[in-house]
Amino acid sequence: MRVTRQMPLRVKQEGAVLITALVFLVILTILAVTSMSTNTLEEKMAANSQETNRAFQAAETGVEIAMNDEAAFRTSNTKALDGTAGDPYDKTLTGIGTYGAEADYNAVYLQRTRPPRGSKWDSSFAIYHFDVSATGRTVSGAKTTIHSGAFQVGPDA
Repeated sequence: MRVTRQMPLRVKQEGAVLITALVFLVILTILAVTSMSTNTLEEKMAANSQETNRAFQAAETGVEIAMNDEAAFRTSNTKALDGTAGDPYDKTLTGIGTYGAEADYNAVYLQRTRPPRGSKWDSSFAIYHFDVSATGRTVSGAKTTIHSGAFQVGPDA
């Protein structure tokens, strides 16, 4: 009698590791590309926020300069009440900081009112109301406009 041994059958697994590795490689590539595009978007958002902040700071500088300028608070600044170019008091400030920001600032006389009762100002005085506005711009095109109200008490004219 002859004894024969049967060899176990081999299951064909040739290439299964290669396919699994390629699937993982594709998944990792998609994750890397998505991560890079997300980082690029976040960098653009941060740059836009920084430019908006620079424009805001330029506008704040314009308002501060106008508030410290006595020529801004004259009742003759009434030519146009919208605060556009051509008003009697309309100025431009260039080269703010090292980023080349600029600001246009303006002061417009709005109205005269009587002092409120109990303010210890008699009827020979008046309160003169002004709108001080400034628009800050950066070289990248960011723009911010700020309006600030101000008043001064003076003799009634």
